[in-house]
Amino acid sequence: MEVYSDLVKPNAPGAKKRFGQHFLRDTGVIDRIVRWIQPGSVDSFLEIGAGDGAISKLLAPRVSRYIALEIDLDRIPLLTETLSPFPSAIVVPGDFLQLELSGFLAAQLPPSEKIRVAGNLPYNIATVIIEKLLQNAHPVQDMHFMVQLEVAQRITANPGSKEYGFFSVYCQHHAHVEMGFKVSSACFVPRPKVTSAMVALHPKQRVWNPPFEAAFDEVVKAAFNYRRKTLSNSLSRHAALGAVSDALISHAGINGSARAEELTIQQYEHLASVYWEEFQNGGQKSTNL
Repeated sequence: MEVYSDLVKPNAPGAKKRFGQHFLRDTGVIDRIVRWIQPGSVDSFLEIGAGDGAISKLLAPRVSRYIALEIDLDRIPLLTETLSPFPSAIVVPGDFLQLELSGFLAAQLPPSEKIRVAGNLPYNIATVIIEKLLQNAHPVQDMHFMVQLEVAQRITANPGSKEYGFFSVYCQHHAHVEMGFKVSSACFVPRPKVTSAMVALHPKQRVWNPPFEAAFDEVVKAAFNYRRKTLSNSLSRHAALGAVSDALISHAGINGSARAEELTIQQYEHLASVYWEEFQNGGQKSTNL
């Protein structure tokens, strides 16, 4: 494994387990990530968990604005030093999950300018970070993340596969997803116990309708709560959906004997649309889809 010698400094703080830190040190993988992201000179980037700046130092000089967010205060001096040659870059100490994201981005960017997002995400909170970004009101152009391989497989899973579940449907409802490439645990310091992978999400551009999205989440979660049972059986067990489950399935024209993992994203969107329009919204048509 090759490393960037200027990133492995004797005074660098050690990895902290509570932050789920595993620092990417393989130069070939770092270069491959940057090529896959394809940064542009007019792009604005947010990196979540910038660490010591291994990826930041290659992306920052290629874009117009770079925001490096890092939760570990002990790493801020080294990160600041690494990015100091690049006027486009700023270092922001902070916890992404505690960040009021829309307000933060609005303060950093011109009105309506899209943000591109990248990061080597902690395995234990990767799904929470992705959900927050997909719910964010500020326009996001795309996201490129290093995650545990199993998470990447769930995000990109097709109907009928064992990996296909609520998170698959959720991500593919909100974004076009793309599996990147696997990354060996040997490329990190300290070495994790799992294989990682790059995954990309390109959010779909549409009007955000919070009541509809709540109905969508409710329907999909209810279906996968009992994934070994039929759709009809699963929905009938749900506190709110149970009373209308048979009528809902009938109105939607979906086979109630199918199982949750057999339905496509479009079928879930249609099922949720019928639920919202005919059983929650007083017959008013949704403009969400």
